[in-house]
Amino acid sequence: MPQRIPHILSIAGSDSGGGAGIQADLKTFSAFGCYGMTAITAVTSQNSLGVHWIEQLSAQSVDTQIHAVVADFGVHAVKVGMLGSEAMVQCVAQAIKKYELEQVVIDPVLVATSGATLGDKGTATTIAKHLFPLAKLITPNLYEASVFLGKEVKTPNQMKEAATELLKMGPPAVLLKGGHLEGGDELLDLLAYQEQGQIILKEFHHLKIHTKNSHGTGCTLSSAIACGLGSGLSLSDAVNVGIDFVQQALVHGSQLNIGQGAGSLWHAYEQYSQIAEK
Repeated sequence: MPQRIPHILSIAGSDSGGGAGIQADLKTFSAFGCYGMTAITAVTSQNSLGVHWIEQLSAQSVDTQIHAVVADFGVHAVKVGMLGSEAMVQCVAQAIKKYELEQVVIDPVLVATSGATLGDKGTATTIAKHLFPLAKLITPNLYEASVFLGKEVKTPNQMKEAATELLKMGPPAVLLKGGHLEGGDELLDLLAYQEQGQIILKEFHHLKIHTKNSHGTGCTLSSAIACGLGSGLSLSDAVNVGIDFVQQALVHGSQLNIGQGAGSLWHAYEQYSQIAEK
């Protein structure tokens, strides 16, 4: 009897440097033993030093990519990453409804690790209006949360307020990533969701990995969570497993020489640790 494995779809932009976007998503899917599929929204020319060019694909191209994989393979979970424009956001929202896609993890990408802008305020507003209500989980970082809420989010207490306010914008759950918290060696990611009319806040504490090779961290985390959900894990367990995976990928990637700037995580650490045993 052929084995059935989770089929995970990434709707995101392509990163020619292989560190983030579609490329990071596919590496993550493989690391989790899932079958990865893609709908590419944009092609970027980038490396570890920055983004040099962005070219958006047409809405028709993205819709037909999604239709093709749904019609043949079926989809157990979806990760949505870089969309880049209001028109693309609306296209993807329509596709999620049309093809009845579930277990949707939305990483509302607005800026690259290098600082390049991948979405403006108008795009953020459209994401909140059209995509948040369709998500199982959204995974903004502190900068993105600040854009959505129109105010700075810099401290743990502000994170708690922000996560609660983001829930009111439509998604059933929010994972607010604290990777940009200032000071200290411990980081906080905050999961917020509603249960029996109550807002539940669950904290995930982990050590800060000091490395320049952090390109694709957000893409990898959202993809790992999508793999967990597609495999049948609860939301909390999927988030926990995803955070642990990113931590290990950061640790193992920290000792690699990948590019002159912000290198990638090492997704294949379980197969090839690349860390010498002491």
